[in-house]
Amino acid sequence: MSKYRLLGFFAHPDDESFGSGGMLAKYAREGVDVHVCIVTDGAAGSYAPDPTCPDAPRNMVAVRREELECACRVLGVQLHRLGYRDSGMEGSPENHHPESLYQADLDDVARDVLRLICEIKPQVIVAHDPTGGYFHPDHIRVNHAVNRAWQALTNPPAYPALLPDNCTPWLPDRLYYGVLPRSSLRWMLLFMRLTGKDPRHFGRNGDIDMTQVGVRDDKINVRLDIRAYRTIKQDAGACHCSQGGGPGRARGILGLLFRQAQRYELYMQAYPPNGRKHADLFAGLR
Repeated sequence: MSKYRLLGFFAHPDDESFGSGGMLAKYAREGVDVHVCIVTDGAAGSYAPDPTCPDAPRNMVAVRREELECACRVLGVQLHRLGYRDSGMEGSPENHHPESLYQADLDDVARDVLRLICEIKPQVIVAHDPTGGYFHPDHIRVNHAVNRAWQALTNPPAYPALLPDNCTPWLPDRLYYGVLPRSSLRWMLLFMRLTGKDPRHFGRNGDIDMTQVGVRDDKINVRLDIRAYRTIKQDAGACHCSQGGGPGRARGILGLLFRQAQRYELYMQAYPPNGRKHADLFAGLR
């Protein structure tokens, strides 16, 4: 096992590639022991493949599992799954499925998170931000579970029932959230309006309000240069054919804007709070 370890908690198969794929690929190739935990099975993902990808899947969960395994091999990371059911977007019928993350007891999810932290003992944890990036309830739920686990690690006597059996509490040095900067998004919003698209109804189902997405630039601590790993990130994303991640993804002007934005991945340091700006998630730790 490497001296340095990173553990990322992500809601769905594809979040590890489309969001933080460059970061994961970078640290895996720098000798860090990189782990990825996917919390849900992706069952509620609608099938919208790239034209170059295979036909409709026989079983969405099985296909997304295969896609996730492909992406993790490309990224060079170790995969863990928690197995909760995908909850779908806010207000969808999938929210009410009894096995969904939406319906799961938060302490149960936090206990699963703690089990992995105790086992892997990472110095750095990465998760979704409190808004879930684009307000997906599963992303928000993962953020809440990771924060509940963090509270249990910083004050174990206050959360005696959360720590799994045989778990020696391990407090990582840092917790980061992957974020989108509002400064970059404003160009996308302008382009959408100029081309007659309503940014308040973005996405396949028109249920994402892009005007509310992103964080202020002064809240961002790390601007991680991933240009050397961008191709690996794209190859990992291409594994997720069922979610439109194939070679034909992001064409035209929007594709150009997307590729320009992919030169860096941005992270906000949640713990310890009030962190300074730095260029490496492990800055000062190695």
